[in-house]
Amino acid sequence: MGDAQWQELEGSSYLVVVKGEKYAKIAEAIQRSTRALDQIVDEIGTKSLAMDETRKLASTVKESIDKAQVRYEQTGEALRTYGSLLDKAQDKANPAAAKLRELREELSTARSQASSASAAVDDLPAGATPEERSEATLAQSRADTRVGDLQTSITHWKGEWTEGKEQKDSAANDAISKITEVVTGKKANDLEDGWRDKLGKAWDSVYKVVKVICDVAGILAIFLSWVPVLGQILLVLAAVGAILAVVDAVFKALRGDGTWWAVAGAAALGAISLFGGRAVTALAKYAKARTVVQSAARMSPRAAKNAFGASTIKSTRKVFAMTKGRRVLDVLKGPFVRSATDKAVAGMFRGGHYQQGLAKMFPNPFTGAGMRTVFGSDDVSDMFRVMGATGAHIDTATSVTAALAAVGGHGIVALNGVRNGVALANELGVGDFGEGVTPGLSLGSQPLGGPYGNLVGGVIGLAGGAPNPTGDAVPVPAASR
Repeated sequence: MGDAQWQELEGSSYLVVVKGEKYAKIAEAIQRSTRALDQIVDEIGTKSLAMDETRKLASTVKESIDKAQVRYEQTGEALRTYGSLLDKAQDKANPAAAKLRELREELSTARSQASSASAAVDDLPAGATPEERSEATLAQSRADTRVGDLQTSITHWKGEWTEGKEQKDSAANDAISKITEVVTGKKANDLEDGWRDKLGKAWDSVYKVVKVICDVAGILAIFLSWVPVLGQILLVLAAVGAILAVVDAVFKALRGDGTWWAVAGAAALGAISLFGGRAVTALAKYAKARTVVQSAARMSPRAAKNAFGASTIKSTRKVFAMTKGRRVLDVLKGPFVRSATDKAVAGMFRGGHYQQGLAKMFPNPFTGAGMRTVFGSDDVSDMFRVMGATGAHIDTATSVTAALAAVGGHGIVALNGVRNGVALANELGVGDFGEGVTPGLSLGSQPLGGPYGNLVGGVIGLAGGAPNPTGDAVPVPAASR
């Protein structure tokens, strides 16, 4: 991130130092490990073939991790030094930036006054007295002097700002040079990246680009999922984003940056993200359909229409008549195809009913907010509303299905809350308030449900979070593992 000229310098010295401390702690942990290995190597009291092999292995391992210790130690020291110098550079440049803003405003006013004073001298009538000419000339001289003094002050404070900026740039370049030296330079100690690391770096580059595309598609799908063909393409791209998280976890496990447990967790979370909400919706709709169809069968046609409505009875009969295989198939293909709501919206727009279509796409977020906060699904709320209707027949299968929908919906809400809460705590724990905005807003917008929460979280995520109060730290290369 570049600094704007004559503005406060970007960067959080606190955040840089915190990250440097993390590397230093890793280096200290490596040192403790090497001391333990030294004890094994120096062990002479035990004589056996197994112990000899253990000592050889310990010596080899110690030599390798000693090299890594230098990398982490020097990276941590470079970051801590840069953070300290950044703080000093900001102490010099930032007050200058504030002073320059103040002086520029004063200079603008002074120039206006000088121009008026000059015009007053030029506009003196031919019959003006010597006293009037002297007074006007003196006013012009004072105004010009004021402009000159302000310009001199501005030049001084520009020098102060420039000095602070140069100090920051010099410190950043030194840090980059020191880190590069231990990562790829003469102090790399033969810790060059292997084929897995190179493959991982290539994947990281591809992943960042494709993930942005998928995130953009996810936001566009909120507005355009109803459009034939285009809507399906956007939905597929949005779904691919969840799948990519699993692939990314696999790459991290292969190069030692993650574990296979993390892969399993990513796969589980991906499955929940793709199919969890649709499964809850399918269960809730089926429980509602059983309630309506079986209750209507016990009522007169007039009573059934009065209790549930003709359109509800018609739609629930279709849901009730679906086979189990069809329901499962609908859940599995749900993330990749337009929903019934999307198709209904498309029909409304084709018919010119734009207001109804928009209302269908973006329902009132405050209606049923309490139930949505608990279960995260309008379909679960609708299921409970129908089941609470007077005279509704609820058998054992309906009760079990409704319970599964309620537990599943609440479980997904709780899981999302925990994930966002942990992410928020982690970012705030290292002082990265900007990156904490996305999970924080996701927690806040979660009760709104539907497109609102996705829209808020998605847009903030694409924007890269929000800047820290003191600005994001100037990026310096981190040591590779």
